[in-house]
Amino acid sequence: MTNKKMKSISKIITIVALGIILFSIAYYFEVSNSNDEGDYIKLGGLTFHTSIDPGIKEAKNQSKPVFLYFRSETCYWCIVFEKEALSDTKIIDLLNKEFILISIDTFKQKNIAQNLNVRTTPYMIFFDTDGKEISRIPGYIPKEEFLVKLNEIISTL
Repeated sequence: MTNKKMKSISKIITIVALGIILFSIAYYFEVSNSNDEGDYIKLGGLTFHTSIDPGIKEAKNQSKPVFLYFRSETCYWCIVFEKEALSDTKIIDLLNKEFILISIDTFKQKNIAQNLNVRTTPYMIFFDTDGKEISRIPGYIPKEEFLVKLNEIISTL
């Protein structure tokens, strides 16, 4: 083989090896950062289930309604809502006392969002103790309005 062909083959092998290494690193971070069933996430001052089934099971066991919160890590208005509303002590107390909390990442859990016709974030759905939908809040809502809405929903339970 000529020296030129050896250099070309060497470059191809190097590129393929780097590609495999980069893919492996990306896969490792995706797996290590993914939420398995039963995991929790802390948002604002609240702790949410990150999977539907364990949250629903807990809601049935405690005879509590469900607050289902759809978000994504890159959603600006989700971050604002979490810093404002989900960090407010009145809202934290009401949600913790009255509901089982479940948070769904719309990028990582696309099927759940699609099945519930959720197309934007943030997005909130409230379910009663029988699993019947009570209310939806599509998009960002200021904490004062969210508190009013939350109290309205609680009064119907």
